[in-house]
Amino acid sequence: MRLVRDNIPLEKEFPFKISQVVLDHGNSDPDVFHWHSYFEITYVEKGSGNYFVNGQEYTMDEGDIIIFNNVEPHGWKLLGQDMHLLVMVFSPEFVAEKLSVFDSEYLKPFVERGSNFKNRIGKEEPVSHEICESIREIYEEWEVRKEGYPLMIKANILRILTMLIRTYQDESKSGEMLKEKKNAMKRLEQAFAYIDTHYCDKITLDEVAASAYMSSNYFSSYFRKVTNISFSDYVTRLRIMHARELLRDTDKSVMEIAMGCGFNNISNFYRLYKKHVGKSPREDKK
Repeated sequence: MRLVRDNIPLEKEFPFKISQVVLDHGNSDPDVFHWHSYFEITYVEKGSGNYFVNGQEYTMDEGDIIIFNNVEPHGWKLLGQDMHLLVMVFSPEFVAEKLSVFDSEYLKPFVERGSNFKNRIGKEEPVSHEICESIREIYEEWEVRKEGYPLMIKANILRILTMLIRTYQDESKSGEMLKEKKNAMKRLEQAFAYIDTHYCDKITLDEVAASAYMSSNYFSSYFRKVTNISFSDYVTRLRIMHARELLRDTDKSVMEIAMGCGFNNISNFYRLYKKHVGKSPREDKK
């Protein structure tokens, strides 16, 4: 799994965006997870796929909705044909200016993750149809941009969040969970940047831990806790992904690619490649 941070620019005065997105086998990779500093509500217009978030796997079909907060790494895998999505992103400030006590109530669906609240809202749930209608209205307002469209969009966003609160609110949870996750991702940001730059070199746990100002032992357990994967597995997957790209796009030999991607033992490279890809490097190259 490779973890990357998305940086979709949102306007300071109106930190909101909605767009139609088509996921196909060319632009979606189940081994790449991403996270971002804004909230996301996605509606599946057509197709199906599996979304992965918080260690859970959700099968998403036409009419389903999935939401992510601003610290949840997530990814997807297509099932069959392309997925057509309406993807809506906005910053916390769009909903709760200066995080007033009243407005911050709207953010509960993103903060709370109790047993009665999950990321997926299936089309079979009573509230789903109303939310879908609101998302379509928001998209129309965004595209046409009649006078007063920002107010109409915000009103519909607040309506959606109110419906979620009424249906899924869990009073036992608090904002501390969100704060803790956000701090965790921030602490690892330097480490991810270091790994992305050096994963093809002889990278060590000590070096990466130092980039995040942590001891090696603490970093190792902290990394696994936040990403649900060990540091060594994370680096191995990055190397395998890069090797696979080179096998497909260059004329380099398997040996050259293995050594260039940080593997010093060719038999170990073959073993790990088959484990992660399901076939040998030579088979994949053909």
